Amino acid sequence: MITEQNRRSNPLSGRIKLVQGNIAQQDVDAIISLIPQNLEYRGQVNNELLKDAGEQLDEFILENIYKPRVGDVYAVPGFGLPCEHVLFGITPDWRNDFDREDGHLLKVLRKTLELARGMGLTRIALPPLASGKNGFPKQRAARLIVQAIENRLDEDFDEIRIVCVADRTLRVFEERLQAVGWTGMV
Repeated sequence: MITEQNRRSNPLSGRIKLVQGNIAQQDVDAIISLIPQNLEYRGQVNNELLKDAGEQLDEFILENIYKPRVGDVYAVPGFGLPCEHVLFGITPDWRNDFDREDGHLLKVLRKTLELARGMGLTRIALPPLASGKNGFPKQRAARLIVQAIENRLDEDFDEIRIVCVADRTLRVFEERLQAVGWTGMV
């Protein structure tokens, strides 16, 4: 679907918040993150979550997630984080450009938001998923993340917060959101 610049495609897009900060310090119902199928912690986001939640998070994942498949989604306790849950979406091990299919990211984000809705979680935070050092280019990741949010955003969610550490990434997401009619403030 093609939307005109500055035209609202979802009347609830005002519930999307764009903030600069640390994802592990967000006081929400759940934080969304991705983890590769081999359950190996990689990237700044997962390292921050592990650092702030403590070893209990790692132990819980290793003891309770068995043979994950790409696209699976798991709700894990927040342990030392200010959120109740961390929702992990399982992705392929993106080691090269051929592994980075848009469909994998869209599918896991949509399923994660559906799980949050099913659990009655209304305030969700997510980082610029899959846009790190070896991930999608930032503009492409922003397009996919915003698309997934817009596809699943409904009355059940009070707030979906996109949390960026870097100012540059924040601006990429701000531009993408404004392209679909978002009028929120950073």
